[in-house]
Amino acid sequence: MEYKRSVVKTLIDLYFVAKEEKTPSDALHYFQEGFRTRQNKIVLSAIATLLEDSEIANDKLRFLIKLETLIFGSFQYFHDLIDKYIENKIACPLGKISIQEGIAREEGYRRFLEEIDCIRMCSLDKFLKSKKSQLKRLIEEGEKDPHDKNKGFQEALLLIKSAIGTLDTLKAKSNCMKIGDVIIALEVPKRLKILTFDRGFESSCQILGKRLIVLPSLATLRKSRAPAPQPS
Repeated sequence: MEYKRSVVKTLIDLYFVAKEEKTPSDALHYFQEGFRTRQNKIVLSAIATLLEDSEIANDKLRFLIKLETLIFGSFQYFHDLIDKYIENKIACPLGKISIQEGIAREEGYRRFLEEIDCIRMCSLDKFLKSKKSQLKRLIEEGEKDPHDKNKGFQEALLLIKSAIGTLDTLKAKSNCMKIGDVIIALEVPKRLKILTFDRGFESSCQILGKRLIVLPSLATLRKSRAPAPQPS
C-alpha cells in the first residue's frame, strides 16, 4: 500500500516529468520543488546519487532507461516481498496493482497512476475492527514516554483516538494514508522485521512487539562517509 503510493508512484511521476524537461537535472529540480513528502525525499535522494554520473545527468535518454529499470525493479521487489511473506489482510487494491503485460509501457504507467488513487474499496474497516484490542493498547501506551514525543506516531494516534468508536471512518483514503505506519505494524507478522527510514514506526512497533530496523538517513550516511578534517 504505502510502498506503491510513495516509491513506485514517485518513480513514475518523475518519469513523465523527465520526458517533458530538457535534462534529467532539470526534471529532478522541478520535482523537488513541487513534491515535499518524506517518501519522495527518500526516493529523490537515491536518484540524485544516480545523477552524480555526469553523463547520465545530461543524457535524457539514458536517464529514462535507468529510471525504467528502477520502476521495473520496484515492482519486482514489491511482488517478491508480498507474494512470499505478507498476506494482504486488508484486501488493499494497491497490493495488486501492477503494470499489465501486453500494453504499451507509458499507457501502463498512466493506468497505474489512475488506479493508485484508491478507486476500488478495501476491507480496512473489518481489519481494524479485528485489531481493536491492539489499537486500544496503542492508545494507552502511546500517551506514555517516550512515545508521547514521537510526532509522526502521535499524529496517527490522534486520528485513531477520534475514530475508535466508529472505525469505518478510517477507511477514507486520506485517513488511510495518515495511519499507514500503524496499519503496517499491525499487519506484518512478528516473525518478520520492518526495515524503514521512518522513525515514526518505532513507537507502534515497540508497543505491539514487532521487530524493527530503522536505517540511517541518506544525509547521515553521507556525513559518515565524509573525510575527517585534517589538523592544520
